[in-house]
Amino acid sequence: MTKKKITAAELMAKLNADPKFVAERDAKEAVRLARVEALRVETAPVLQELRAAGCSVSSASDLTKPPYPDAAPWPASIPVLLGHLQRDGYSADARELFARALAVPEAKSGWDVLTRLFQKEQAKPPKDGLAAAIAAAADDQVIGDVIALARDARHGSSRLLLLSALERSADPRARAALMDLGTDPDLTKEIQVILRRLKRAKR
Repeated sequence: MTKKKITAAELMAKLNADPKFVAERDAKEAVRLARVEALRVETAPVLQELRAAGCSVSSASDLTKPPYPDAAPWPASIPVLLGHLQRDGYSADARELFARALAVPEAKSGWDVLTRLFQKEQAKPPKDGLAAAIAAAADDQVIGDVIALARDARHGSSRLLLLSALERSADPRARAALMDLGTDPDLTKEIQVILRRLKRAKR
């Protein structure tokens, strides 16, 4: 006997009638809202400092909405965000936010800070944010640093976010590094995709 297919609306109605599902959903939403509020409070002084520096920003979420309000990016935001990234006491959520807001080419001015913080960061979300910032800021002048970080297995899957810098680099060392890292368990799938793209682009 063929089982009757259930529509998405019917499935949601069934789930919403399940007290356990509703309780778990509401608990997850409460945790999410608490994190959002905590981040709002934590970053309020940073946003105030950014506004004082001439950056048009009204909420934490504005920091990672491309393009930035009014300018892309705000040059004045770079030293402010780099400064706060180096301060102790910020939550992983705040550190990730600041790092991802620095995922722009202009953040190369803080190259040494970004790479140093990436190497010592232990929490996955801000480490990923720092990797994204490094990849966006990298050019062929510093591609050797990116290669060294990508080769260091201690940085785990966060290295995936570094690969875009190797993909766009014209330095032969970048292509060689991609080939060498093709068997790395954290990177192999993405590198296969990148190498296929590069091969198609050469045709």
